[in-house]
Amino acid sequence: MKKASIVIPTMNKLSRLRLILKALESQVDETVEVIVIFDGCSEKVLCDFKKLKLGFETIQIIHSENVGRSKARNSGILKASGEIVIFLDDDRIPCSDFISKHVMSHKNGRFAIVGQRNNVEYPEEVLEQFYLNGLTESDYRRIDGDSIPEPYEPAKKIARLIFGQLIERITFSTGNSSARRQDLIAVNMFDENFTGWGLEDTDLGYRLGKSGVKIKRNFSIVNYHLVHPVNKSQQSSENQKNFEYFLRKIKGDKASIWMAKFLNKLIYR
Repeated sequence: MKKASIVIPTMNKLSRLRLILKALESQVDETVEVIVIFDGCSEKVLCDFKKLKLGFETIQIIHSENVGRSKARNSGILKASGEIVIFLDDDRIPCSDFISKHVMSHKNGRFAIVGQRNNVEYPEEVLEQFYLNGLTESDYRRIDGDSIPEPYEPAKKIARLIFGQLIERITFSTGNSSARRQDLIAVNMFDENFTGWGLEDTDLGYRLGKSGVKIKRNFSIVNYHLVHPVNKSQQSSENQKNFEYFLRKIKGDKASIWMAKFLNKLIYR
């Protein structure tokens, strides 16, 4: 059994994906595997990916049609042989000790770990230069200096201290997180009825928490989200549909419903 499996779903973001994989080169050894799930990617992306020269071999899963975030990640979990499954998005540069910190965070207990997300925005030519450089120490210093934490980060930390696991379960996200594979399998992984954008990770965190897994934040595990244009109207519409489905799933848990409604209104008001 491997120590850890990195699960990265992707759809046509090769300039970002290759940079994320380049950042993992110095961290991957024989105890770690990297699984890339191509979710409805173009033939050109698949062809160009084969030309990449990396310091490790990736395990590749190819869905010819886009199956969505839940099913793509589930296929990665089922393929994984690592004790710890680490979720990483294809547009987030991991810090230089990303893997080791995730693994160490699982010592002495049943945990699901969520790291810190900082946002940073660069044009494509800068991403190209980072890739060609191989992400040097000076590159990391630049990225860290140019990045900013997510909005309202101090308020979020205070809220977590007050509400504890109630809010941790409702704010679980999978762009920078990890859990034991056996715990993911035990709760039936991601619910594939969530389609489009949003809430599939909230739902997973909720079910992990209810099963006895403690959701923990480790703010020292940073990854840098490469901001890119999104269709906010479409995201909001898909999120609302998934949110209503999630509320039906947790019917009867009044405290969690209240917290979920409050946060959803705060974010999407």
